[in-house]
Amino acid sequence: MLLTEQNVQQVILKGSQDKAVFVYFFANSPECDAATKAIKAAIPDDSPYITLAEADVTQAVGQAIAMQLGLRAVPAVIVFSKGQPVDALQGDECVSGLQTLITKYMPSQCQLLLRDAEDLEQKGDLQGAVAKASDALKADEKSTKAKFKLAALCIKTKNLERARSVLETCGRTETESQDYKDLMSALTLAEQSASSPELLKLKEEHEKEPDNKDIAVKYAAALSSCGKHREALEMLFALLKKNSADAEIKKTFIDILNTLGGDPLQKEFRRKLYALMY
Repeated sequence: MLLTEQNVQQVILKGSQDKAVFVYFFANSPECDAATKAIKAAIPDDSPYITLAEADVTQAVGQAIAMQLGLRAVPAVIVFSKGQPVDALQGDECVSGLQTLITKYMPSQCQLLLRDAEDLEQKGDLQGAVAKASDALKADEKSTKAKFKLAALCIKTKNLERARSVLETCGRTETESQDYKDLMSALTLAEQSASSPELLKLKEEHEKEPDNKDIAVKYAAALSSCGKHREALEMLFALLKKNSADAEIKKTFIDILNTLGGDPLQKEFRRKLYALMY
């Protein structure tokens, strides 16, 4: 995209609010040939992460921007972010340092996975979103955004145990943020609502008749629906160890596992089930 008087503000000032804009300053000269080929090959016009804008310094617009930036020679690449110049390459660096500079402004694997999680959440696929957010946190265990996104999705899907375990990994700076406080409030409310009269009644019945399979299955399903997946799975697994051929218990156990996309509990209890079966 060649910069003109009509598009310069839109491309650089507004366009760099969302993603990096690489402005390539050039002239139609042998000195710029190698840089021009390298830059156009490395940054496609349809790149979702970086915008390439070209500024011909033999034209008025390119010359004016170059003068404002204090450029004295071409080729040169100036990176804009949030409307401000933040990085630069000049001369031979435009070829030798280009890939390193591009990598710097590309989203990380964690960021890409979080974008996928947000897309799936908007489409209503919450379990898929949980799995992507879980992968994002695995890709960068220190990412505050990944922690908060995964915790929020776990609260939404009533996986309250996991939400709390994720939030418990937050450091001091993270726990002082308003986002963390909001998530803890949401989690507390969800945990309070999970202790429903129906659940308490099933708990009492199960305690009175711990060997009653029908009550145990209903109680486990109720626990899982309230986000208490580990407790539910442990209860069902204890029953399966006594009777691994029981189809109803096995089905409920597997149904719960299938709702735990990306949750470490899923792998843990699948291994236990396979060990028991085989």
